Amino acid sequence: MMLKNFENNTIGQATVIIAVFSLLAKILGLVRDAVFSHQFGAGMVIDAYYAAFRIPDFIYNLLMFGTFSVAFIPVFSEYLVKDKKEADKLASGILNMTFLIVLGATLLAYIFINPLVAAIAPGFDSETFNLTKTFTKIFLLSPIFLTLSSIFSSMLNTYKRFTWASIAPVVYNLSIIAGALLLYPEFGPIGVAVGVAVGAFLHFAVQIPQIIQVGFNYSLAMDYKEPGFIKFWKLYWPRIFSMGTEHVSALIITIFGSFLGTGALAGFYYANNLQSVFLGIFAVSFAISVFPILSDLHNQNDRQGFKDLLAKTTVQILFFIIPLSILLLVLRAQVVRLVLGIGESTNFSFTDTRIVAESLGLFSISLFAQSLIPLFSRAFYAMRNTVTPVLIGFVVISANIFITYYFVGRLGIAGMALSFSITSILYLVLLVMELHRRIGHIHDEYVIITSLKIIIASLFGGTAAYVSLHVLAPIFGTDTYGGILIQGSVSGMVGVGVYLLAGLIVGLHETRNLVNLLRSVGAKIGRPINTIWEKFT
Repeated sequence: MMLKNFENNTIGQATVIIAVFSLLAKILGLVRDAVFSHQFGAGMVIDAYYAAFRIPDFIYNLLMFGTFSVAFIPVFSEYLVKDKKEADKLASGILNMTFLIVLGATLLAYIFINPLVAAIAPGFDSETFNLTKTFTKIFLLSPIFLTLSSIFSSMLNTYKRFTWASIAPVVYNLSIIAGALLLYPEFGPIGVAVGVAVGAFLHFAVQIPQIIQVGFNYSLAMDYKEPGFIKFWKLYWPRIFSMGTEHVSALIITIFGSFLGTGALAGFYYANNLQSVFLGIFAVSFAISVFPILSDLHNQNDRQGFKDLLAKTTVQILFFIIPLSILLLVLRAQVVRLVLGIGESTNFSFTDTRIVAESLGLFSISLFAQSLIPLFSRAFYAMRNTVTPVLIGFVVISANIFITYYFVGRLGIAGMALSFSITSILYLVLLVMELHRRIGHIHDEYVIITSLKIIIASLFGGTAAYVSLHVLAPIFGTDTYGGILIQGSVSGMVGVGVYLLAGLIVGLHETRNLVNLLRSVGAKIGRPINTIWEKFT
């Protein structure tokens, strides 16, 4: 099937920029978790650390992250085309109002810190509760700085400037790592919290030079009657309720997990952070880069181009995510031990490894759904439809309460991960069904057939990795870090190689494109190496 091409170079360049820095940020996130697991294991400090993020994260994620950009970009881009001065005035007004809203929410959270912490972690003992409260007070600085950062990022994305907005998370993680390595030995757990607050400030500050470069003229203006201002808030407020789905789910899991004893929340969030590496690199990168173009296509009433881009992006995401999900399931124990169990004097035990690996395996079954949710959600927002995701969000949240209660009571920590996966799949199914109802089929035959080819090739790759793993285990052993590294690395490479070969055999177009790209890159790298070699031989 021939699908229309729209700004492929722009999408490709933007996706690469976002993906590269997202990969770097995620690698640093893994380094952060490795540092945490080495120093704290899966114990009280990490339980308190992750629980303390729930209130600040809820404020920021509910009011800003994802919420702001999907409401702001379509309106700001519309003004920017007509009159930059008016666009800057609109952006300033929206910036001022959203900042005041987040500041007010943060102050309220600080005032009511005791009942809020008691609500999100009712099962914690007094020591863990007090540490969670201390962490939360410091973390509450984060939403303020991250709000400013999100506003700047949305503006830069509208200008198709993705670099510094993508670098911000890298700086954020570096600050957290510095807090754990440099401040913790001197100041104790408070040092870790300070690293988070400083990181949030830097997340905002690194984008200021590029905002100046695009010529943004900030003002204190706040024109409530401006049509664009009104249009933004009409899109913004419904989006808040739909955006709450993921984060209310996290709150629900934290509440139930607090009753499971020390290390339960740590195990869940360690596994969640590991699987989110792939989400950030592929799913979010694609979704962010195509959203402005989806908005443009909708504004141009180009429904065919809209569906073409949506179908192609869906397949591109699944091409990477499905094989990675299967490899993650097969190599889950090796991945957990290699990332979190590094170092001879680590506090991360083999029991911790087993718990986190079990959760990671359960996360992997819904990785495809988690990867497509950002894309399909943005399809609604590009059409300026923020009501439908709200209704779907309410259904998912309601279901999540019962699903989490059922599985956590029976499976413990594993039940937390399983309920998260079931909820994610339900969320995607409802989004796709409703999108089909509104715009019709999205090249369903093309998506289904291509997805089946990806699944078949992925199963071959996963089987090869599984066989390789068991062949290598007796040779290298599982009791040393080096042995696990060799097993995991070789098995992973075998799995990827077989996946690509199987993809070529079943006629997977994306595989041919990737292989050709790798050959081209290899040729470019090889030429200067051959030239240098010839000079010295």
